[in-house]
Amino acid sequence: MFWKTSVIVFLTLVIVVSITIPIGGTFGDAAQRSMLGMGATPVTGVVLSNVDFPRHVITLRDRAQKEGEIVFPSSRDLKPGDNIVCNVTFDAGNMQYDAQKLVSVNPLFTFPLITGLDERARIMFYHVPMSWIATVAFFVSMIYGIIYLRKRNPDDDTKSAAAAGLGLLFCLLATITGSIWARFNWGSFWNWDPRETSIFILLLVYGAYFSLRSAIDTTEKRATLSAVYSILAAVTVPFFIFIMPRIMPGLHPGSEGDVNSGPIVSGQIDSWMRITYMSSFVGFLGMFIWLFQLRVRIARLGAKVAV
Repeated sequence: MFWKTSVIVFLTLVIVVSITIPIGGTFGDAAQRSMLGMGATPVTGVVLSNVDFPRHVITLRDRAQKEGEIVFPSSRDLKPGDNIVCNVTFDAGNMQYDAQKLVSVNPLFTFPLITGLDERARIMFYHVPMSWIATVAFFVSMIYGIIYLRKRNPDDDTKSAAAAGLGLLFCLLATITGSIWARFNWGSFWNWDPRETSIFILLLVYGAYFSLRSAIDTTEKRATLSAVYSILAAVTVPFFIFIMPRIMPGLHPGSEGDVNSGPIVSGQIDSWMRITYMSSFVGFLGMFIWLFQLRVRIARLGAKVAV
């Protein structure tokens, strides 16, 4: 029970951290976005000086080690050495950065601003780990399917079905979170991007798996056909998850023609973002293991009651 409680606490902590940690870019980001009419940009850096006459100006060294001055409309009690995140705009006419809002002073750490994603980049802490856990679950289902064909132990069929069900659940959650993100980033919930199409096909493939199980009454025959199906279905997972989205042009990072292989491995994220992402993956993996054990236990109890 202790490790299950730890999983909940750990995953909750990761979610809180991923939501509350401020995102900050550079002076270059602010200048580029202002010229494109994209509004204020969070800039993070270290305060070098704080001058209150004749106007309030703070000299800041941003995360790209570039120094610049930010003009505030009123005094700010900031000391040299303070780490801040401040929303600024760039006035090309006066060649100055104007502060719009002081977001945070001395945060524990900050996430970098990913061009084109901004605050929406936080979805990677949920959407991507859920996709990976779905992949893990489908392969677990395949492994227990192989074990069942070798040993003919009904308990292995129970584990294979439980893993497939959880894989379908995490696949559905990844689809939902991705659709929400697509609505805010691309303007619609669904765009038939290759990665969206591939995950939709996986939903159909594993939906058919449970249709097959429900259509067969004979226990041994159902288990045998389900095991064979789980093996064949799992073979398609690497193609739909890793290969198809990368050999076709699409909206997702890492599609054909994209210089990046995706935001998780691109140079736009820092170590703190990687740590948070990996922590989220570990948390969801722990949740999968817990739910897997729970589903297997419920299935065993159901089998005893049926007998």
